[in-house]
Amino acid sequence: MEAALKNAAHEEVVSFDQEGNVVVNKDCQMSKKLMARRAIEAHLERKRLEKNFDEHYFEDM
Repeated sequence: MEAALKNAAHEEVVSFDQEGNVVVNKDCQMSKKLMARRAIEAHLERKRLEKNFDEHYFEDM
C-alpha cells in the first residue's frame, strides 16, 4: 500500500513538448493549485538552466 502511495506521489505532472511548451498531465490526482505551481516551477527552472547554459557556452568561446 505504501509503495502505491509513493508511486502516485512521483507521478509525472509536468513535461515539455518538442517546441518547449509546458504540458500538464490532467489525469493526475493532484489539486489544480498544486499542478499549476509545479508547471510554474518547471518553467522557471527551464529558463534558469537555459540562461546558465548560454552563459557557460559563450564564456568558453
